[in-house]
Amino acid sequence: MIDFTKFRSTSLGFRVTTLFRANACLLEKRLAEIGICFGQAPYVIATNEKEGQTQDELAARIRVNRAATARHLKSMEQSDLIIRKENPENRRQKLVYPTDKSRAIIDNLIHILETHNESVLKGFSEEELSQLLSLLDRAVANVDAMRAEGGCDEHS
Repeated sequence: MIDFTKFRSTSLGFRVTTLFRANACLLEKRLAEIGICFGQAPYVIATNEKEGQTQDELAARIRVNRAATARHLKSMEQSDLIIRKENPENRRQKLVYPTDKSRAIIDNLIHILETHNESVLKGFSEEELSQLLSLLDRAVANVDAMRAEGGCDEHS
């Protein structure tokens, strides 16, 4: 018989998914105030960070598969958060740009995320925060390496 309490006590996945779901729930209400949902936030940031990237580049940048990216972009285009234009160098590709509406909310979006991070990390010392981020960066690098070795096609 599986001891689920013991399993959870040593599970990185349990902690990461719990943190992810709680973050999504808490941020959803705040992000609605600026007219976006939790799932759109990475796209708003990435398109404002680099205008005119292809959908595939955008999917890779935020580590989401192409199908999910296409669905989000369609919704965001309907909400006037992005526009897609034909790539003059490759007519089969679309380049993604933020709209004025997206540019107008980016500062508020970053403020919401920074304020949320401060609340989540309240009570952490500078050393603890630095160590936490360093350890998480290492875990992300390991996952990226596993994906590159064929563990997951990030662009499918």
